[in-house]
Amino acid sequence: MLDTGLLIIRLVIGFIMMGHACKKLFGWFGGEGISGTAEFFGAIGLKPAKVMAVSGGLIELIGGFLFGAGLWTTIGAIILMTLMLVAIVKVHAGKGLWNMNGGFEYNLVMLGSLIGVALAGAGAYSLDALI
Repeated sequence: MLDTGLLIIRLVIGFIMMGHACKKLFGWFGGEGISGTAEFFGAIGLKPAKVMAVSGGLIELIGGFLFGAGLWTTIGAIILMTLMLVAIVKVHAGKGLWNMNGGFEYNLVMLGSLIGVALAGAGAYSLDALI
């Protein structure tokens, strides 16, 4: 049961992060694409904004894939943890905890889940277990 639970957590987080990447990079799922993401990143002080938008999207895409597939899971988790910390500090911290107010509740749940899986390991249903 533990391995199945870890698989579910990894897949959900991995797909969500890859979806966020596609919003930033390609404008899919109602996203702004690179130009809109760069505009937002510039407004919050992440510069050069276009480079940061592309980098952020690629980090989400690569980290989400690694974590979801259970390939180099700890590295994928660290990549995504770093991203969540930046999101908390640069976007959400000043808005309090609760998500409905724009706070960092979502990011904190993701961060806790990433840490938990990184400490527990990817489980038997992962590429890490095969190599």
